[in-house]
Amino acid sequence: MFLLGMLPWMAWAQVPDGYYDNALNKSGYELKRALWQCIFRHEQLSYADLWTAFGETDVDENGYIIDMYNDCQFEFQEDQCGSGSSGNPENQCVCYNREHSMPKSWFDEGRPMYTDLFHLYPVSGYVNSRRKNYPFGEVGNATFTSTAGSKLGTCNYPGYGKTVFEPVDEYKGDFARTYFYMATCYQDKVASWESDMLAGNNQQVFTDWAKSMLLEWHELDPVSEKEIARNNAVYEIQGNRNPFIDYPELVEKIWGDDDTPFTGEEGDGGGTGVEEAFWNQCSLHVSGRFLQLEYKGGLFDSVEIVDVSGRQICHSSVKQSSFAFTLPAAGVYIVRIQKGRLNTAKKISVL
Repeated sequence: MFLLGMLPWMAWAQVPDGYYDNALNKSGYELKRALWQCIFRHEQLSYADLWTAFGETDVDENGYIIDMYNDCQFEFQEDQCGSGSSGNPENQCVCYNREHSMPKSWFDEGRPMYTDLFHLYPVSGYVNSRRKNYPFGEVGNATFTSTAGSKLGTCNYPGYGKTVFEPVDEYKGDFARTYFYMATCYQDKVASWESDMLAGNNQQVFTDWAKSMLLEWHELDPVSEKEIARNNAVYEIQGNRNPFIDYPELVEKIWGDDDTPFTGEEGDGGGTGVEEAFWNQCSLHVSGRFLQLEYKGGLFDSVEIVDVSGRQICHSSVKQSSFAFTLPAAGVYIVRIQKGRLNTAKKISVL
């Protein structure tokens, strides 16, 4: 026997009541400015504070640092970079460093950007040293590749042809939403920042090629449980949130083609009607512990099942119209489905 119910996407993110009220019923760059007023006030950390904060924001269930540039298994604190070598091409996992995913030289090491946890991540010190302050991009010919597959080399994304750093696919959406956060949280400062990714204004913020690429990364790598947990952890530490993790559809409302106002409701921005249409054509059945999904409307992009603690039980990124899986035990699970820009989920209780 099982019980099934819709799980509002943002119920996972623990958004405080009223946090985004100032942004309601707005769209476009007016929405962006309103979000700035919701999130710009936050605790300014010291640079040393980051080492401790990473223990709350970027450590997995096994106690290892989550390295978004490489596949190193760093022990929290024990493998923190010091004054010695950070590694070499043959040994890229000597220590982890504090990486400004939006390089600090772009904003002249200004504060509070310099220590804003939302764009600072612990990564392989060696790969960090190779990335330097190059823009993110998509690499054609790589001059360096990390053991996990991050690349440095000439950009082949349309509109830009200089040296860029390309993170692994798994985290491209994370970095895109990081950049959208920075463009919004620093609405009053970003026009003066300098980079080939930035347009020198506080509306679109990004050059056309960078905006197009970041939108693609956001779409192809949807918000993950890791991002949601990190968003909540950063909120506890510095007191503000990344709205593009809480409400991923905000990206399209500001930089994309969605001109509908933000209402803060479940399924906002394409949401409720699209979700209903999807579930009208998608059936979910559980017999014993055997789960089956059937979608009559074409192919969905991915299926993920997690337990109530957020632990991933399975994940399939194969485009398909049907999916089957045997659940490990009775309990409560969340079945999350992605189809294009739609992210929807149902909670099932297997008795």
